[in-house]
Formats: sequence, structure tokens, C-alpha cells
Amino acid sequence: MKAYDLVELAGRNLRESVLRNSLTTLGIAVGVASLVAMLSLGIGLQQLAGRHLKKSGLFDTVVVSSRRDFRFNPEAEKHSASAAKARPLDEPARQEIERLPNVVEAYPDVRFITELQYKDQQHLTMVAGLPFSAKDNDAFEGMQGNFFSSDSAPEAVIQKAFAEELLGREEKPDAEVNVAELARPLLGRELTMRYAERVAAPSQGATDSAQSQENSAYSVISREQKLKIVGVSDLDPDTMRGSARARVFVPLTLAENLHIMQPTDRDSLRAFSNALT
Repeated sequence: MKAYDLVELAGRNLRESVLRNSLTTLGIAVGVASLVAMLSLGIGLQQLAGRHLKKSGLFDTVVVSSRRDFRFNPEAEKHSASAAKARPLDEPARQEIERLPNVVEAYPDVRFITELQYKDQQHLTMVAGLPFSAKDNDAFEGMQGNFFSSDSAPEAVIQKAFAEELLGREEKPDAEVNVAELARPLLGRELTMRYAERVAAPSQGATDSAQSQENSAYSVISREQKLKIVGVSDLDPDTMRGSARARVFVPLTLAENLHIMQPTDRDSLRAFSNALT
């Protein structure tokens, strides 16, 4: 059969099977379009999830602890004989960590349980210090109000459950909370935070700085700090790494400058109780 005859036969078959060929072409087009749409959707969702995870800080955050923390845990101390000699995580250590490759920021985890007073009502809750860089955290996108005006401003961002407590409302786990409604009567109001400040006495002839800090005498002074409520957040406190279960957030620099006694301090539980009573 000649080439001319083959072309003529193919053309005749196409003319006689228009519907079949049209349906075949339509099916191929729909299949290709569906494949492109699914690939585009998958790539878009992957990029969106990646941006949210990057903003949340849950997967690019490393929590560093010193082996000195094991000194008050008898079980852990058995497996860490050199815990007392371990380097403390002080400011020089933080600066050294911050200079490591691929480290964007290094900051201390400052959180404490203290008493907050609002309209003559006392509320015991956990307060955490947040660095000013947390302003870009995805967890604060739906916040009512504003973030801290500076890294040392006497301001507070409270979580929605604590806002309900301040307003005297019962927390309903299954009920949807209108954060804007909670924020309206609270923004701009003032909280009074009562805390215990540890004031260290000068060391007397100690040569080792770490041992001097550990063994030096100190006094505990009861203090008060006024905090202005600038924001009410809709975030779940359990999703905040390093600030788990905190319901009130203050600027990190402010929290550091208060020199609040921590539970890991020696005899701090008794001193803290005495300072607040």
C-alpha cells in the first residue's frame, strides 16, 4: 500500500469517527488538567505549611539545658557525676551560642508562677518572657490589640483563657470564644504583678565564680510591677515551645531585669512563700 493510500485511509477514518476522537481528546485534556491541578495544590499546601511551621518556631527551635540542673534531681545526678562542674548557662554562654553557625537567635527561657491582681481580685498564673522577635510568630496573627511596644515595656499580652478568668467568666472547653469580645473591656487596663526578687550579697573571698554565685548569701524582697494589657491572644499556650502553659506574656528584657527568683534557686520555695506573704 502506498503512502498516499495510507493518508487517505486515515483521513476517512477520522471523518467517520468524529465523536469517538472528540471524546478521546477531551478525556486526555481532562486527565492532564487534573494532574496539573493536583500537583499545583500539593505544592501550594506544602509551601503554606512550611511557612506556618517556620513562623511557629516549633521545628527550628532547640532548647539547651545545663547539666547543673541535675543537681536537685537525685536520680539524674547518679548518671551525671560532673553536673556540679558543668558550665552554667549565663550571659557569656548565651552570646557564644548565638555566634554558632546557623543560629539566628539565642535567648533565655524566663517563666515563673506569680500572683497578678486585677480589680482587687488575685489570680495565680504562669508568666513567660517573650523576645521582641516573637512579634513575627504565626501564633500571634489573630491577636486582638497590639504586641509589645518595646522589648522592655511594662506591658502584657494575655491568653484568652486568662482573659475569661479576669472577667469572671466560666471557661467552656467546647464553646467557641470570641476573642474580640474578651479584649474590648481589657485592652488598656492595668495588672499588678507581685513577685519575689532575689538580691545577691557580695561574695566573700571566693575564687571560683560559679561556686561563689552558688554559695553566696542572698535576700528576698517582695516587689510589685504594673503591667498594661496591650493584647489578647487566641493562641493555645501548650503550642508555645519554651513557654508551655503560660497564660501571660511580658517582654523578655523586662522579665530579666526584674531578677525574679526561680524555683531552681536554693531554698527558693520557702523564701518565695515568705516574700509574698
